[in-house]
Amino acid sequence: MVPKMSLSRLTLMLGVVALVAGLANVSSSRGVANASPVFHADAPVVGVWEVFVGGAPFGPHLFTFHSDHTFLSSNPDAGDPHTSDSDGEGVWQGRKTVTGIFKEYNADRTTHLFVSILTVTYTITVTGDTFTGDALAVETDANTGEVLFSGPATFTATRMKLP
Repeated sequence: MVPKMSLSRLTLMLGVVALVAGLANVSSSRGVANASPVFHADAPVVGVWEVFVGGAPFGPHLFTFHSDHTFLSSNPDAGDPHTSDSDGEGVWQGRKTVTGIFKEYNADRTTHLFVSILTVTYTITVTGDTFTGDALAVETDANTGEVLFSGPATFTATRMKLP
């Protein structure tokens, strides 16, 4: 015989189960941007990096490599006097040698029109809490796909850590 359960008790139990499942999800997603030892051993690049990009209009950048192999790049929008660019977003693969690609969308500062897409492909080598590497930046017209610029860049980075 199955014991009867009140509707309020069942609702409470389901709420607790949902809360525990939600907390487990939050806990498991914390490693995405944090270079915990588990992720660091599996993919040494995971974490946040202070990067100098040689060849960029504004050299200092922040790169974040997530454990799900997604990537974010950020630098001051005002670093380029001609266009306003979005954050760079992309994907990566590898362990100590990492290859990846990211894109930034650019708007003309005067007309506010979508004018170009910057696509950056790169290969970096991770050594402890540093990495270095080379990249190729290709800017294409947003409407025609015509190449507006193509040139090399270099990355020199240090992992961001707590003081």
